[in-house]
Amino acid sequence: MNSVINSQLVSPFSKGRQHQLKFQAILSEAAQLFNWQGSRATTLADIAGSMQLTKTCVYYYVKTKEDLIYQCYVSSCAMWLDHVQAANQLQGNGIEKIISLVKRHFYQYIDTLQGVGPHYALLSEISALDAEHAEDIMQRWSNIFADCQQMVEQGIDEGLIEDLDPAVIVTGIFSILQWFPVWLNRSHGANPEPVIEGVLDILVNGLSAHKHQFDDIQFPQLSGLQLDSFDREYQSHIKREAFYRVGAIYFNQKGYKGTSLDEIANSLDVTKGAFYYHIKNKEELLYQCFNRSLDVESRLLNKAGASQANGLKKIELSLRYLFNIQFSEQGPLIRYRALPSLDEQHRKAVLKANKNNSKILGTYIDQGFADGTLRPMDVDIAQNVLSGAVEASPELANWIADIRAPEVSAAYFNLFINGLARRSA
Repeated sequence: MNSVINSQLVSPFSKGRQHQLKFQAILSEAAQLFNWQGSRATTLADIAGSMQLTKTCVYYYVKTKEDLIYQCYVSSCAMWLDHVQAANQLQGNGIEKIISLVKRHFYQYIDTLQGVGPHYALLSEISALDAEHAEDIMQRWSNIFADCQQMVEQGIDEGLIEDLDPAVIVTGIFSILQWFPVWLNRSHGANPEPVIEGVLDILVNGLSAHKHQFDDIQFPQLSGLQLDSFDREYQSHIKREAFYRVGAIYFNQKGYKGTSLDEIANSLDVTKGAFYYHIKNKEELLYQCFNRSLDVESRLLNKAGASQANGLKKIELSLRYLFNIQFSEQGPLIRYRALPSLDEQHRKAVLKANKNNSKILGTYIDQGFADGTLRPMDVDIAQNVLSGAVEASPELANWIADIRAPEVSAAYFNLFINGLARRSA
């Protein structure tokens, strides 16, 4: 028998091959639905219907929806690990390897947008898995993180990357990759080269026209800011505020599906009846958590803008204020990975408000162009990169012991303001 055929040709008639292709198609379709509408709102019947399959056919490949979520996460981790290992094995310096990693993720998602590549699930509801599966996914992610950290450490040893905590730098890099599915759309897919060039320019060279010095700053307290968007009755405001803050903690840690209203009520030492007096249901709580976060973001952005500073300094203050609130007693902000769990009407309202907040940051970028503190760059790309950085900042708690230290926010945003490539003073 021909040895070339034996080693290189995979028969399309192979039942094993057919089974694997169908399974991968189910994972891709499930990932797309999970990413858009959340796992709690997605049924196996939805997935089967979108693929014109019977529900029985889907059950042939997975036992339960929880099993399907887990398999989607395994597939996502395999994709991440493949990209990280391929970049790490290149012959090049640390920065060149990181650039390769970012490009791989970018073009993988462009293929998804263009319909020539599969969808991969965002790892947004790990807490919805059982303990064994959740631990497995977290271990896979730790391995991916460690491989990327090797590239950063190589760049630091080569004197090409600022000698900061590698875990902080990796979290910043990953924030860019994890945010691609949120803001990239078909228009970017039609002309992707300028987009990835803009992203890499900010990653490598930063926003600042000259090396920016991070100074100690005074973080504002929400109690000293306006509260116009909340209930004017002080006691009612305090109670609702507590529900929103604790709700955000649970939604961020456990996802929508894994969050229990009983747990939230117990943590505040109130009855479930008292909870329902203030909040209609769990989805209403999630929506109000978003409203509170958007209001806090707006007030902190405006607080930064009220300073008598140049455009770059206002950007730094905005980012560090938002970072600090995540880990303060007045935080956290709700994470946007919970957005698919809202209904479409609430989701649109949140996105509209988020766009308005982005415009505030955009005015500081425009000021930076005018006063010469920022390098020329695409404003939309810059806003999306910075939004992803703020969204991912809570991940640092997994890798940094003293997350509340003021210098941590400076080290984290150094990547975005001064860039990955080390600058001289």
